[in-house]
Amino acid sequence: MIRALHYIDRREFRQAKTAGSVRFDGVDGNHEMWFCCPCGCGAFSRIPVGENVKPDQSPSWKWNGSKTEPTLEPSVNQLNCGWHGWLRDGYWESV
Repeated sequence: MIRALHYIDRREFRQAKTAGSVRFDGVDGNHEMWFCCPCGCGAFSRIPVGENVKPDQSPSWKWNGSKTEPTLEPSVNQLNCGWHGWLRDGYWESV
């Protein structure tokens, strides 16, 4: 399991390239989560997330609203490298 370390500062997030790290942007329940792939390949991805609701757009994820211990539903499939897994209670778990 890899900890989903939360970054507030965008520049620090990009420079650190910490595997599994996350950053949230958005307001009023419409958010996007940026993350650095948990596999360690260094790829950054952005996914639309809704706070306690799965947005209508596809693909999208339901997010528990926590920035320090985020949980997403459904699983995340990283197309860049093929990593697939879950983000639960602030930890990435490979399938």
